[in-house]
Amino acid sequence: MNVLECHIKEIKKVEPYEAEWTKELNKKFVKVRVVTNCYGSISESETIVEAEEWEEIKKRGYFLW
Repeated sequence: MNVLECHIKEIKKVEPYEAEWTKELNKKFVKVRVVTNCYGSISESETIVEAEEWEEIKKRGYFLW
């Protein structure tokens, strides 16, 4: 499976995410809605990521999906 760089065009929404399964991990998660450009394919996606990882993704400017 190839990993693609999906560059962030727009951050639509970021909110804290809590579910039963997250309590076991002792980490903070966020629910993110973004518009990405993945080699010319523009799409809007919603995903859940660790809060620390989200900060790194924002700095980098892209997801590795």
